[in-house]
Amino acid sequence: MEKIKSRWAKLAVIIAGSFLYTFGMNYFLIPYGLYSGGGVGIAQVLTYLLGKIIDFGDKNVYGIVYFLINIPLLVLAWKGIGKGFLVKTLIGSVAISIFASIIPIPATPIVDSVVASVLIAGIITGFGVGLLLVAGGSGGGVDVIGMWAARKFKNASVGKISLYVNVVVYASLLLMFDIEIVIYSLIYMVFFTLMMDRVHYQNITVRLMIFTKQEGIDQKILKQTGRGVTEWTGVGAYTKEETKIMICCINKFETAEFVEIIHSIDPKAFVIADEGVSVMSGNFEKRL
Repeated sequence: MEKIKSRWAKLAVIIAGSFLYTFGMNYFLIPYGLYSGGGVGIAQVLTYLLGKIIDFGDKNVYGIVYFLINIPLLVLAWKGIGKGFLVKTLIGSVAISIFASIIPIPATPIVDSVVASVLIAGIITGFGVGLLLVAGGSGGGVDVIGMWAARKFKNASVGKISLYVNVVVYASLLLMFDIEIVIYSLIYMVFFTLMMDRVHYQNITVRLMIFTKQEGIDQKILKQTGRGVTEWTGVGAYTKEETKIMICCINKFETAEFVEIIHSIDPKAFVIADEGVSVMSGNFEKRL
């Protein structure tokens, strides 16, 4: 998807993504008694356990529990990631909590097939969270921990942290419910992850090589994106003219923005993009 530049457009996309996520959860996943992973999954498990002590009746309270879980994580986002990410994550987590509380959960599943319901839930919720990430925010929960860890530790990533948390969530489900619930919940997470990755490309690293004779591209990249650039001088084999060669590593989602920056200075710049490269240094910043 194209990068969203307008502040109000980002806000609208974050709210829309939050709505789609909770709509998919409440209408297609929860009626079958299935569970998500990550922070929402933890909130569902805690709500189930609290229900053994407190009679919630027909009230849907997992959204409230999810918001309470996010309070310390939002503090972590503010201190360890940045105020911009904090604001967008606050909006996303509050929106998810509100929608989770007000969108009704059908008393009986609206789709007769549990497999079909899981597939629909995965597509809708994955698309919703993908929109959140495209807008530069998140719904809170594990994403915040993953982003913080990815910035602090060399081998950490959002994906790894999510995996570890989900292992704990689904191991807990095995102890509390029939294995059928766990299996269908895992199938849902597969569809959810596939759909989310189709919308958002944070996990794909791209190496850009830029060939230009113009000055200023490196400085504009540094100022507008905060990404590092390495450059050297090359010589064309045919023309024998000197050419500036620059290289930088980015996420796939940033590619269009970088090409726009490059061509705003040199429309004739030659750009090579290699997807799926591995970056071994801890200096590379993984961004949502």
